[in-house]
Amino acid sequence: MSGVTNSPASVRTVRVAPGERKAFSTIGAALRAAAPGETVSVAPGVYAEDLVIERAVTVTAAKGPGTVRVVARAGSEVRARATVRGLVFEGPGEAVAALRISSGAVELERCEVQAGRLEVEGTATLRLLACRITDAPVVGVYLGGRSAGTFEDCVIAGVEGTGVVVGDAARLTLQGTQIRATAGSGLRLRGGGAAEVRDSEISVTGRSGVLVEGTSSLVVSGTRIERCGGEGLRVLATDARGEGVVVTDSVVEKASGEGVLVVDGTVRLERCRISGAGRSGLVVLRGSSLTLTSCIVEKITDTGVVVRDSAQLTVTGSTVREVTGNGVYLSDTSHTRLEDVRVDDSRFSAVYVGDGARVEADGVRIARTPEHGMHLAGRATARVRDSRVREAGLSGIRVEDDVVLEASGLDIDRCGVGAALASREKVTLEASTVVESGRSALQVGPGAVATVRDVRVRRAGTAGIVLEQDCRATLEECRIEGAGGSGLVVGRGARPVVTGLRVWDIAKNGIFVSDGAGGTFEDCDLSACGFPAVHVGAEADPVFRAGHIHDTEVDLSQDENARPRFSDLRVRSVERPSGPEPVSSESVPEDDESTPSLDELRGQLSGLIGLEQVKADVSALVKLMQMVRRRQEAGLAAPPLNRHLVFAGNPGTGKTTVARLYGGLLARLGVLEKGHLVEADRGALVGSYVGHTAPKTEAIFRKALGGVLFLDEAYSLAPPGQPNDFGHEAIVTLMKLMEDHRDEIVVIVAGYSSEMARFLASNPGLGSRFSRTLEFVDYSSEELTRIVELQAAHHEYRLAASTRDALVTYFGSLPRNAGFGNGRLARQLFQTLTERQAARLADLDPDQTGTDVLQLVEPADIPPHSI
Repeated sequence: MSGVTNSPASVRTVRVAPGERKAFSTIGAALRAAAPGETVSVAPGVYAEDLVIERAVTVTAAKGPGTVRVVARAGSEVRARATVRGLVFEGPGEAVAALRISSGAVELERCEVQAGRLEVEGTATLRLLACRITDAPVVGVYLGGRSAGTFEDCVIAGVEGTGVVVGDAARLTLQGTQIRATAGSGLRLRGGGAAEVRDSEISVTGRSGVLVEGTSSLVVSGTRIERCGGEGLRVLATDARGEGVVVTDSVVEKASGEGVLVVDGTVRLERCRISGAGRSGLVVLRGSSLTLTSCIVEKITDTGVVVRDSAQLTVTGSTVREVTGNGVYLSDTSHTRLEDVRVDDSRFSAVYVGDGARVEADGVRIARTPEHGMHLAGRATARVRDSRVREAGLSGIRVEDDVVLEASGLDIDRCGVGAALASREKVTLEASTVVESGRSALQVGPGAVATVRDVRVRRAGTAGIVLEQDCRATLEECRIEGAGGSGLVVGRGARPVVTGLRVWDIAKNGIFVSDGAGGTFEDCDLSACGFPAVHVGAEADPVFRAGHIHDTEVDLSQDENARPRFSDLRVRSVERPSGPEPVSSESVPEDDESTPSLDELRGQLSGLIGLEQVKADVSALVKLMQMVRRRQEAGLAAPPLNRHLVFAGNPGTGKTTVARLYGGLLARLGVLEKGHLVEADRGALVGSYVGHTAPKTEAIFRKALGGVLFLDEAYSLAPPGQPNDFGHEAIVTLMKLMEDHRDEIVVIVAGYSSEMARFLASNPGLGSRFSRTLEFVDYSSEELTRIVELQAAHHEYRLAASTRDALVTYFGSLPRNAGFGNGRLARQLFQTLTERQAARLADLDPDQTGTDVLQLVEPADIPPHSI
């Protein structure tokens, strides 16, 4: 037969060589002539034909790979058991298959498929050895039906869509294979497809590196997934009956989106590294389950690990580090277990747990964050054991809202505040240590409920333990050593139960009981205190039983209206004992002080003299805040809101008074936590040397959190013509803090109107932060007189009608220059009136100075030189 030769072993070879005698001119003709088991040897050249291989033959390029190019019009197809070596299959460049494997067991070795996909369907099986699939328009390789493919040392590249798609019930194995430079995903599994990827690389994809959908399953080992336009690994659903997605000893690096995104899937990662993600490192959503074992998540642009909805996460022996957002963020009703986990160098809180999320943390190690080590909020539930927090700028652990926390074995070192416990629900902290906190070691917030047991505090920057207003706290067997402030501070309205407290080597008081506070203190031991070991404020009624004060200078100081009770108190080695006397319980009245209500505060505002426009502006702001609150409670979006204000006007026009009322009103509305007022000026913010200003500014700002920071003469921070003045650093620091804590504080800057305009123009960002200016106009002579009248009535004086008229004339005669004192001037004048009246009446006979005379202020009491 023409084109047929016999080898010495009698294996027939069918030759294809156009123009050559005794050879076929087309591959198709040779295939039709070849019998099963025969080899078709193809000479170099370009063959424009659609091949159909229907017999069990071997087709090989006679002169090696790449020398035979098959250019198909509609694509080539293999329908039988066959082996093809070294051929290049070129499709028509349209959305059709350049080569289709429709049945049989087929092996392609060192072949190329170009300008069209490689398609495997039905029950066919395909083995690719050292092959290349390039320049496909939609899909590089598609496996469907119940087909199976094994690719070894192959390259799929330059695909205008997805590199490899495995659908239906198809199975794919990749070994040592590269999928790169695809406009879509690198590898996509859908339907019930399954894949195993070993020692391979998926890179430079336009979308996800690997996309898993439907009931698909995937096993990956020793593989790099990098430089993806979307997620490195995106799992939208997996087969709940199997293991889902398992990735071991692999790297997901430099994804533009999330490193790994799991939605309704089951994923297990072991000994993997997720690095350089453009968004979050790992995101687990809805009903998903993700398990991390011995993994590293690092250098992440956003949050390291995000778990939301009802997802579940288990992390063991892993590290999250160098992230721009939170290290670990848990919310909604998710459930997370962290065991032997490190979270280092996060820009936001290292571990945040919010909403109704649950977390169990054992052996967690947190280091270096400017915010909180662990921040628990909402209705979260947490159990934290044997964990450590180092160098958290705000607090080692912060608990707020309605969080339930059980914490034991914590080691908190060099944090701003060691532990800030502000939850209204049950919080327990025990068998823990707080060392070298920048501020207080432990705070129990206003109205919070906490049990603190067997906690050791050493070298706190300020107070050791602070129990804030109206909190309900129990302290048992705690130790406080070397605090820079008082050992234990008890705020107004707090009535803790304290037993077995030991305090020594303290800069101030061992126990400081604030005005209106109380509580029971049993078996407490206080020594080596810089101030009196115990201080009791006005109207405070603490009970001290079986205590011991020793080896200190002063044992007790107390306000004259304090009502402490002592029993079995031992005092020894005290240089200046004051000898505390017991106070009977009958002599202790109830504390009936109450905080002004919203209506009372409004009444105080409206009762201010003058300032009609200011009062209208503040009232409008308060009404807006109320509406915002109602919208939030109704689940509606809040309108844009800027609470920070500029108070412009001359001194003495009531700016501080209005600021204090504004804070109180916002606190009653629930907009601010406390509503207290912290006043500051340039001296409080600006340091005297390089690096001193920012810490001073931050310290004042932190003090005002939850209330109002009132900066008087704010324009002094930006003196004209002095661009290197430290005040500019204070402004920049203040702006950053305002942005970071935009919902926790109100900042009011105040000063002369013209100067405040210059101040706002000194930095491009100031104007946007202070979008509303309230003008405090000077009081009229009539209004100033009214202020004097109110002062007189308050102090039981009375102005004669002629005196009132004279005061109006008096104020009208004063120059209204920059130094005009307004309300301050009126108050000072009232003091002068009382002094002059006293001098006038001093020489009269007592019988001539009855009550009416003592109360009456005459025109003669007004300083004569200004009338």
